[in-house]
Amino acid sequence: MKCACRISRAIPCASSRQAAMFNNRQNARETKPKTSGRRGEAISRPSILAEGLSVTGNIETAGDLQIDGTVVGDIACRTLTLGEDGLVKGAIAAETIHVRGRIEGRIDAAVVELAASAIVVGDILHDSVGVEAGASIEGHLKRRHKAKPAAEEKPAEGGKPALVVTNS
Repeated sequence: MKCACRISRAIPCASSRQAAMFNNRQNARETKPKTSGRRGEAISRPSILAEGLSVTGNIETAGDLQIDGTVVGDIACRTLTLGEDGLVKGAIAAETIHVRGRIEGRIDAAVVELAASAIVVGDILHDSVGVEAGASIEGHLKRRHKAKPAAEEKPAEGGKPALVVTNS
């Protein structure tokens, strides 16, 4: 595309800038996602369910989740942050959970942190748990154990294994 402008080449004309702009858009689509520099992990921002928002149904994400509203259903994510006004009625599976609100259901996470305002009604399966003074737990705290491979299980009498471990 030729430009009708006869101004110095040092100042690009509008059509030149537009062409460059459209080329940049095309190049932006072809770029790789930004990484944090640590092991090539992608930079992610948490998905946020704001205060006043109510969701009925299961939520599953490979990323982080912040809940300040209400969820009635099971949640599976990498990191869950439940705000003071947040409420979850359902099972939660995550690597890390930070609780400042109310959970009514089972928690299964490597790291569980309960703030003073946290209320949990249900069992907590964990590798590590932190509980601030004032947090309320109505349920059992159970340390997770790694399951033995099936080849190591010895059958009991009758040919059935003495212990059957399933992940749920």
